[in-house]
Amino acid sequence: MLRKMAVCLFMSLFVFGLLAVAQTSVPETPGAHVGGTLTVGVSQTFIDMDPRVMNSVYDGYIVDSMFDDLVGLDPETLAPIPYIAKSWEVAEDGSSTTFYLNEGIKFHNGEDLTAEDVAYTFNWIIDPANGSPNASEYEWMREAVIIDDYTVTIFNKPDWTPYCPGIVSESAAIVPKDTCEEMGPEAFNLNPIGSGPYKFVEWIASDRITLERNEDYWLVYPNLDKIIFRPIPNLATMMLELEAGGIDVVDNVPAQDVKRFQADPDVVVQQLPSLSYFHIGFNHSHLPSSDIRFRKACGMSMDMDAAIFSIFQGLTGVRAYGVTPAALWANDREYLEANAIKENDEEAVRLFNELKAEGVIPEDFETTIYCPLDPRRVQLSTILATNLQENGINAQVQPLDWGPLLDLLYRSEADPLGEDFEIYVMGWSGGPDPDNFIYYLFTTENAVIGTANNFSWYSNPEVDRLVKEAATCPGCDQATREALYVEAQRITFVEDYADMTGYHYIETHAVGVRVHDYQINALGDIEFCSPSNNVWVDG
Repeated sequence: MLRKMAVCLFMSLFVFGLLAVAQTSVPETPGAHVGGTLTVGVSQTFIDMDPRVMNSVYDGYIVDSMFDDLVGLDPETLAPIPYIAKSWEVAEDGSSTTFYLNEGIKFHNGEDLTAEDVAYTFNWIIDPANGSPNASEYEWMREAVIIDDYTVTIFNKPDWTPYCPGIVSESAAIVPKDTCEEMGPEAFNLNPIGSGPYKFVEWIASDRITLERNEDYWLVYPNLDKIIFRPIPNLATMMLELEAGGIDVVDNVPAQDVKRFQADPDVVVQQLPSLSYFHIGFNHSHLPSSDIRFRKACGMSMDMDAAIFSIFQGLTGVRAYGVTPAALWANDREYLEANAIKENDEEAVRLFNELKAEGVIPEDFETTIYCPLDPRRVQLSTILATNLQENGINAQVQPLDWGPLLDLLYRSEADPLGEDFEIYVMGWSGGPDPDNFIYYLFTTENAVIGTANNFSWYSNPEVDRLVKEAATCPGCDQATREALYVEAQRITFVEDYADMTGYHYIETHAVGVRVHDYQINALGDIEFCSPSNNVWVDG
């Protein structure tokens, strides 16, 4: 599941004036809960530890502990809270936001964190020459400008003037300018240096990433001595290790294990509807997947409602009918459900035969469904492949590790076959605004090789217009914006049938009872020491 990094929080969250919360610049004295090692089981392998290029929720677990964000996010209200920035204020015309930084913050190598580092971080990401996959997340940003050592102003592009984008997630984590320039991007990605509560120790590929306490952390004294992140893609193995005490936290509990762990006195199950969207996507840049008849025939080949229930049993996921999560406004769920394509094998076969008769697909047509090494998405892919085979289409499932999969979907030089795929299964985690979903996955601006997340290359000028207007219209209230997003989704999912909507995940973590102050949130973050919590373990 890819992570949408920069969350646009609108002016209403900031108009209360200068938002300031006191932050200590001296670590607190170690308390009674200090000590111990915590081990986290992660359901995917890791790719990047540099927040400027990190684009996976799983890498975000590591980044959350090693780096500090400019602005934090309240885990309950999803409202912005101070972090590196102790306060901020919005220009009267909405054209910029000025952030006032806490002083005394140091990176792990002893360098001071200043406005120079903040400006460098964001200007590096938005510079096309650097090819950051997160650049599209900052479409609204014109420039970050240093005012003085501890003040920086971020200017919006003119079209975005009505709003104040809040920067509240991992790609807004601040990196040290001098160190990054000295090391270079590749070396920094392998040996990251942040200002966060835990410092990098080692990365043993496919085995573990180890962090240790930052003794000089500015915000609070971190409780844990050490954190070990272990990638364990086999979820059955991960659950066994949790029960045996080999790991303390697991980030993905399969539906079949939820009730068992809920009855286990040694485990606490935490659940929360997530701001996520998982789907079966089609490549709109070439035939046959660019032909709506092919997409509809695929959709008619399976009962998506039954498939989602069989995977999640109503416990860890709910059926999606549009890109906007059910827990978020502008989801238009009732209309989209009523107009969703239903299983109709007879019509699916007719459409496939029509496409064959016209030469759109050959008689011996074969297709591959690409997906990550996530059991749920593998299962969904397999259900689709099985049903396509029953309707005369030879379909196979190819699970891939994150690196090869992103090479394919980003159409990178590392995978020249990227242009040729037809079907893929992916996910997206966004923020508390519909724009965080439909803009990044279904607008033409985000169909860019190597840097954007519209992997389908879906493009509809009217959808582009509606989404742009909803994000930038002067004086628009939520009702006005909602109507625009609703109309855009009706075009995308009903008229164009751009993809097969799958599910919204219910974040489900299992935590050993020796772990305290662990908080799950709707964005899927795992934070062990933040403005909101400081995890500790029993001895």
